[in-house]
Amino acid sequence: MAFYQHEPKTNLMTTTTTKQFIFHVDLDAFFAAVEIRENPSLKGKPVMVGGEKETKRGVVTTCNYEARKYGVRSGMSAKEAIELCPEIICIPRGNYSLYRQVSDNIMDILNSYTEQFRRASIDEAYLNLTEAVVKKWHGYPIPLAQEIKKEIYEEERITCSIGIGPNTTIAKIATSRNKPDGITYVTPKAIRKFLAPLPVKAISGIGPKTAERLKKKHQITTIGQIIALGTEFEMIRKFGRLGSFFYRVISGKGRTIIEPKSSYGAKSISKGRTFYGELFDGEPLTVEQVLPKLITQVYERTVKKRFRYKTITLDVRFQRTFQNVSRSKSFLTANDDFERLRETTFELLNDIQKDFEGEVIRKVAVRVSNLQHEDPLQKPLSEFFTNAS
Repeated sequence: MAFYQHEPKTNLMTTTTTKQFIFHVDLDAFFAAVEIRENPSLKGKPVMVGGEKETKRGVVTTCNYEARKYGVRSGMSAKEAIELCPEIICIPRGNYSLYRQVSDNIMDILNSYTEQFRRASIDEAYLNLTEAVVKKWHGYPIPLAQEIKKEIYEEERITCSIGIGPNTTIAKIATSRNKPDGITYVTPKAIRKFLAPLPVKAISGIGPKTAERLKKKHQITTIGQIIALGTEFEMIRKFGRLGSFFYRVISGKGRTIIEPKSSYGAKSISKGRTFYGELFDGEPLTVEQVLPKLITQVYERTVKKRFRYKTITLDVRFQRTFQNVSRSKSFLTANDDFERLRETTFELLNDIQKDFEGEVIRKVAVRVSNLQHEDPLQKPLSEFFTNAS
């Protein structure tokens, strides 16, 4: 369950100190989740990426939640993980190019919700969605979090956990409270109650050494013990500069402006779908039926971000061999022509089907790249056709 309470509706325009809604999105056991998605026979079984079962050499890069029930954790030696869970399935060499592709697709979904987006790592990101929450959801962020989770799962079959708070620190702590596949919303009024029972090391930036020092020198193990000191003055008097940091966290103050690492955002825009086994009107769904929607979604995102593309790529994965195949076509000049995108994508599909006749496709993805940012004063090509009709 989410940790939240109802509060009065917020008007974004009433004050410059408006309550902020910072989302932290964390993809659940990401590498393992992608491997299980690609090989459904692994579902429900303990799985780890990294390390070899036979030699017991290597390190656990990540593991799913079934493995974590046995005490297996990221960074653990393969030998120790196998001793804790002898039946664990090891994937010694992860498909990192696939992980990156899936991550790029999900990050593009997140980036489409706001320009205040920052990718923190391959499997987590921060978003300031204050404007969307206030204008569309009347100050209540849970439905928006549900919408984001639903879109990510529908597009990539990957679950995520979302933490929501007044700043990045609280949002990140909140994410870990309800994993996997959960939503935790900490309101400003509930911050102290939420933080009180947590260990001090739950605060981002407080490592094992600092936590151990606080325990030995001050007998402090929980955030609640820090809260009990009361004022910022008392915290500074006891912990020095660290006390000021604690007070800011406990008071819900901190970073709310989320700046992207790149001023032009993504290097590519893509949409993909694994559809094998799905039915449409009682018949198996085909790649030809799936592609039109993907093409439209890629086009709409490209135009929304005011990009033009020079390269179109079609990626497919076959059902029998799980082989990945890509075909691309590049143009001399960047454009935003929908018909060119549609026609080229189906041309690329025809090329693949000719070269791999008889192979059944389980997944398809459309990607545009070599992006160029449009002149803000220049209208997309689509607008000229709209105005002319």
